[in-house]
Amino acid sequence: MTTPGQTPQVRHNEAERRFEAGTPGGVAIVQYLRRGDRIVFTHTEVPPAMRGQGIGEHVAETALEFAEREHLTVEPKCEFIAAYIERHPRYRALTGERPTPDGQTSE
Repeated sequence: MTTPGQTPQVRHNEAERRFEAGTPGGVAIVQYLRRGDRIVFTHTEVPPAMRGQGIGEHVAETALEFAEREHLTVEPKCEFIAAYIERHPRYRALTGERPTPDGQTSE
């Protein structure tokens, strides 16, 4: 658990299939399903009192870094994860998208 103003430590809870960070307002999570060499991010939740403080982004980044280390293809079914990838193009390759010369992506 962290105190206000601290960046929470993210824990990979494999038994619950989620990444989680304890905060003073509750637990922030990114849930997933694992399908072979694919990881499907299904849901992100941040306690209401902790929203807008970057905690969801911190948990999302940790989850995507895990996928990258494990050489997993990411399927962002969760809108929060999809939006995070859109804002952080370095993670787009994890979804199978390839950058094009004009900066857009293609499958």
